Amino acid sequence: MQMGSLLFTCPDPNQRASTGVETDVQSLRASWTSTLKIDCPQCGKVHEISVRDTYINAALDDAANSLRGAR
Repeated sequence: MQMGSLLFTCPDPNQRASTGVETDVQSLRASWTSTLKIDCPQCGKVHEISVRDTYINAALDDAANSLRGAR
């Protein structure tokens, strides 16, 4: 099972930020209804983020690579 960094979009600079959590798709699915408190590395504030609003960096990379290969 491939692990990846769990990311979210910080609302202040509207940029991708890490939650500091490494996870896989199955673990993400199991915690889908949970909420995380994150010390944001982008803006320095604490955000409460639903796991539903996060994504795994490796999944984004795989999708981007698939799109590049389709061209």
